[in-house]
Amino acid sequence: MKGNKNKAEQNYALDEQVGFLLRRAYQRHTAIFQEHIPDQHLTSAQFAVLVTTQKLGQASLVQISHEAAIDHATLRDIVSRLKKRGLLKVEQGKQDRRQKLVSLMPEGEKLLRETIPVARQVTDMTLSPLNECEQIAVLHILQKLSHCEE
Repeated sequence: MKGNKNKAEQNYALDEQVGFLLRRAYQRHTAIFQEHIPDQHLTSAQFAVLVTTQKLGQASLVQISHEAAIDHATLRDIVSRLKKRGLLKVEQGKQDRRQKLVSLMPEGEKLLRETIPVARQVTDMTLSPLNECEQIAVLHILQKLSHCEE
């Protein structure tokens, strides 16, 4: 029995595992994003927060966290950084003063107008090793994997 376990462990190929491959693909995408996006200080997570805020209009941190798939603690830090840059406005909720409501500032809207076309190109570059059929398939598969309920 012990010999079989050691053999199984020896045959484990990290570069054939889904987590490893997803991480490598994400690293490649992030490198392409950072290389081509016009604002060198904008991270992909910050971009996701700006796009989500644009989509939702004025929204709570909880709404943005859920929609952008970013944990609340990380989101607070991202929002704080974007607020310091004058890209987001954060206000207390009128009905619930504990709630923070986030909205885009004009500078944030301007940055998105400049960045979204490039972000579309980044997606195209990320998917460029794939043919059209594979691109459709990988997006479908990733959407399916990302919406699995445990």
